[in-house]
Amino acid sequence: MDPTLYDFIGAEIKTFHREAPWERLKVPYKQLYNLATSKVPTNSSSSLEGIHRDHSNAWRFWDSLTLTVFKIPSEWMKEDSNKLYNLWKPLHKYGDISYMRFLEPSENGPTTTAVVRFFPIPRVPFWQPFNEIQIDRMVFKVRVDPYMQNPLTRQSSFSTVGSRYNRFVQLPLFSMTIGQSYLDKLVPLFGHESGTKLHDILLLVDFKNKRFILTFKRIVENVVDEYRLDFYFRNIVDDIGIDTENSRVSLSFKYRLPPVLFRKDVLGSETKLRKVWSSSNLWRRQVDVVPSSNSTLPSESPVQLLSYANAPLGRSNMAVFSYDIRNKQSEEANAIFLGELEKFRLKSRMCKISVYSIDDYFARCALLYSNTNISHIVLYLLEQCLSQHALSEVDLPVLLDGLSTLKEEQAIAFLKNALASEKPLHKPTRETFSKKLTFFDPYSTSSMHIKKIVLTPTTIRIMDDSIELGNRVLRKHIKFADRFMRVQIADELTKIKLHSDNSNCEAVFARVYQLLNKGVKIGNRVYEFLAFGNSQLREHGAFFFASTPEQNVEKIREDMGDFSEISSVSKYAARMGQCFSTTKVIKHFPVEIAPRNDITRNNNCFTDGIGMASFSVLRCLSVQIDNDDLLPSAFQFRMGGFKGVLGLAPPTKLEYHQGNLVFPRPSQDKFKSPHEDLEVIKISRFSNARLNMQLITLLQGLGVETDVFLNMAKHQLSELNSAMTNKQKCILMLRDNVDENRSSLTMADLIQAGYLERNDIFTRNLLNLYYEWVLKSMKEKQRINVSNGAYLLGVADETGSLKGHCDDALLSIPEIFVQVTNNHPEAEAFSNKRTRTTIIKGLCIVARNPSLHPGDIRICRAVNCSNLGHLKNVVVFPTTGDRSVPGMCSGGDLDGDEYTVIWEPSLIPKRVNYPPLLEATPKRAAKFLKTKPTIDSVKEFFIYYMKNDNLGVISNAWKAWAHDLHNNPDGIYGNVCLQLAALHSQAVDFPKSGVACSMPRELRPKQYPDFMQKQQSRTFKSETAVGRIYQYTVKFHKKNEANWKFDPNVEMVYDDRMKLPKYKSDYRQIATEVKGRYDFDMRALMNRYDIGSEHEVYTAFILFNDEMKTSVNEFAVREEIMLLYDNIKKCYKKEYFEKCGLPDNSNDQDIRDRIDSAVAAAYDVTYDQRSHSIQCGKEFPLISFPYIFVNVLCRIAHLAAVSN
Repeated sequence: MDPTLYDFIGAEIKTFHREAPWERLKVPYKQLYNLATSKVPTNSSSSLEGIHRDHSNAWRFWDSLTLTVFKIPSEWMKEDSNKLYNLWKPLHKYGDISYMRFLEPSENGPTTTAVVRFFPIPRVPFWQPFNEIQIDRMVFKVRVDPYMQNPLTRQSSFSTVGSRYNRFVQLPLFSMTIGQSYLDKLVPLFGHESGTKLHDILLLVDFKNKRFILTFKRIVENVVDEYRLDFYFRNIVDDIGIDTENSRVSLSFKYRLPPVLFRKDVLGSETKLRKVWSSSNLWRRQVDVVPSSNSTLPSESPVQLLSYANAPLGRSNMAVFSYDIRNKQSEEANAIFLGELEKFRLKSRMCKISVYSIDDYFARCALLYSNTNISHIVLYLLEQCLSQHALSEVDLPVLLDGLSTLKEEQAIAFLKNALASEKPLHKPTRETFSKKLTFFDPYSTSSMHIKKIVLTPTTIRIMDDSIELGNRVLRKHIKFADRFMRVQIADELTKIKLHSDNSNCEAVFARVYQLLNKGVKIGNRVYEFLAFGNSQLREHGAFFFASTPEQNVEKIREDMGDFSEISSVSKYAARMGQCFSTTKVIKHFPVEIAPRNDITRNNNCFTDGIGMASFSVLRCLSVQIDNDDLLPSAFQFRMGGFKGVLGLAPPTKLEYHQGNLVFPRPSQDKFKSPHEDLEVIKISRFSNARLNMQLITLLQGLGVETDVFLNMAKHQLSELNSAMTNKQKCILMLRDNVDENRSSLTMADLIQAGYLERNDIFTRNLLNLYYEWVLKSMKEKQRINVSNGAYLLGVADETGSLKGHCDDALLSIPEIFVQVTNNHPEAEAFSNKRTRTTIIKGLCIVARNPSLHPGDIRICRAVNCSNLGHLKNVVVFPTTGDRSVPGMCSGGDLDGDEYTVIWEPSLIPKRVNYPPLLEATPKRAAKFLKTKPTIDSVKEFFIYYMKNDNLGVISNAWKAWAHDLHNNPDGIYGNVCLQLAALHSQAVDFPKSGVACSMPRELRPKQYPDFMQKQQSRTFKSETAVGRIYQYTVKFHKKNEANWKFDPNVEMVYDDRMKLPKYKSDYRQIATEVKGRYDFDMRALMNRYDIGSEHEVYTAFILFNDEMKTSVNEFAVREEIMLLYDNIKKCYKKEYFEKCGLPDNSNDQDIRDRIDSAVAAAYDVTYDQRSHSIQCGKEFPLISFPYIFVNVLCRIAHLAAVSN
């Protein structure tokens, strides 16, 4: 094995292994490393005496240099002055200014002070010898403060010992080349080897932010532009290669995703507007290296993968940097640089760098879009292979020629095998195409697959097809399903939304505008913008469609409905998006519409979004969606232009139940549409209430003691530990903490059936995953289960029986009705599925997520009301009183909102019903146009939303300020928190209202509590309830994490009870075939959401990685995954039993034996595949398929127990 640089850190000077990089570099690493680090002053002393010491030369060893400038005229800070530009203009010629700010002067003070930071350090000590500078004939005293430099950062390395490392290392480069890895050589696309002339190339290694920063200048037509490329360590694959030639060193590395590209704005004009300024304001995101005058001009052609630009950075996956080590400065920087990289798991090895030059790269790219001899599906798959670097455009002449000689089925098999291969296929020959290849067709007729791409600033990533539950538009145009496409706009990481202010991302937004206006070309089709749903907009995504002579985007939009009466572009877009809601249609069940009026009072709508349905409608719905629970009391729906919730009509009024009747209201009627099918989004179900960071923060501010929350957290973790080794406690815990997906009940059934005792690896990993998910949720979200609580769909009291909120009352406590399923009356009741309900009485907390304002927490009184006894697993709100209770819960309504209801006495706050936040969001949507909205205005609104999407920034700021009691002593009642709560409410409604909000600079946090885990920001230890829970959970996790490790890659243990069914051999072939398609859909779902294991999909206990959890709405993603996977399970259950010629259930004993045999056959196939993969050393196959038949598995276990 090749030695690495780490081997030489402790070696004696001049002692080297023969094949190590340092043996060839002839650099005494330890000597240089010690020399370089010993010269750097440290910050160990906190005494101010250090300011007066002689630091005339010490600054030369700092990463950055900070000047404090005194007695600046206060007039420079006024609105009509040039502000920081007065400093930037005369000083920026000495070096790169990274940060400037004015310190606030004392009241009416004539002067102020400014801080100016240079990074890297300036070229000359312009402030010497008198520590002063001259600006516009004025002389200002300055101070170089060594205690502000922080030249070295102390951080734990990957060893057990603390490690000092430099924050930054600079290396002037001789050359730089970026290109594609091809046959372990470099195909140059940009830089020295491609003939591109670059100047002043500098490599900056930013250890703090774990990235390489490459800056260079390019001169085009006498215009000098400076660019920056950021390569993040986490994207680097394999080792760093080192090649040497005399005194020149070349470093090479491959990366998964393209670098992030910026161009520098040298004018510094923004400094005229700011009192605080950072150099990041100068860097503008780019999509290509083009002259600054053309960087923001949208193209007139569709976006495509292979462009004809001069710097196809998006197609690169390899970089080579070359530099000299002849001078002392480079030697020292090189020693530190390569040594420190070891601590970030970037090992190095000797590697000869070879170049594979081609002169006609762009001509080869053009071949892809001029080919007419190959079908679209083959061209699409070819382009997908190129986008994922499974194939290279270098081989396009050979690839296109070879594919044209194959039949379509053979070409598809060739390309899908290339996609599935672990290594890229380079330099194919005629023999490559002559091989007979087969590829299992994974697509099931039971599920819908839609094409998906991700557009990033520099490239397009063609993803695996997206699994769809279905929506109205897709079902209506099912014969064109292969022409629909999901398009998501993301940063280079592909999973992260673009986050930037309006000014530094114009070139990227020009690319987005090009996409929306001109479409995207893949193969020989151009996909055009169609529309977007509300959830898609929040994730910066939309639907596209490739038009045909028979069907196009205009016809599809016309078929959705009549939107002509809508005058707001945001509502116009939202109403079109309503047609793309993920739904399941109730088949062959026409309903009669009988409209009812809304209940309104004092300009309040008490039935906003809620209607009624007859008993027969609820019964049919329950049958068609295979609901094994109680008859649902309500469901969220779409029907034509109607949307919202329909609740079970009062049974006392017989006229409501004389037929298949639905009773929508005007608040549910959004537009006119010819579609009459009843579509279901979700039904009402019971799940346990959970506290989270926001609720805990608000409740503590309202008077609940810190120890209450901490004791709840400790109790839950203690019970969790006990349950892992005690079967009965485990079952009780899972029954007592029902999640939205009811996965805990499924796990309880499997454990009750003895699968955990028999070391069933799938069940064990489900439990271990639950353990890890609970710990992760408590650590990151402070999520605590509340047994005396529920999370329920909200409905209205149609009988008018409940007392509502009264404005005139001294202490108004409105009434609600809550009747919930009791899942754990006694252990022996589990298996026979007896359903019991409990009516809640007494004071309750009612809240909606998200809640940031103290008035969002409402106290209500749960009462027993005989007129409402037909409603179960919903929270019924009053329709009497002066105000709507849902409206006071952070602006909620009844069109599908779910509410946390808690009746735990210890959590009832001392301060009851603080005045709610009612007017934060405009009631009427903003109008952007004087005329009616058009599809062009919808595209503009999409970009406008992307530019002003500040919801996450505002939410994080509120978290920080609410716990920063030093700078905000009043906590949630402080003016800054109340302002942020109002802004957050506005940001939540931005997609519908069209009213954007920006967060003022003064509301940005000064520091962050430890539980937010902002490692690169100023943090403090939080002593609030949330902080205490976080700190306790971290200690608990460290102590117990090794005990119950979630590990899906372990060997299965065969369960002998599966030998009992006697007809298994009849179904093995069918099981193999259907399991293959199920596995494909499961992997597609995992890839779509970047999920690491099938267990996470099966339970919706998603262990989001750090990148995902900061960029997506976890609850919304979990909800979407639940819907999609629930559909997958139902489809494959149906397909499997149909192919086996069996019903899914029967009272006939022989048929039941055959059903058991079919499921046991699926188990056997899964076990055999897993065992074979272990023996052959292959990737483990998925094993969840037999567990979609949980009821049958439990029955087999029961029969085995009886027979024994």
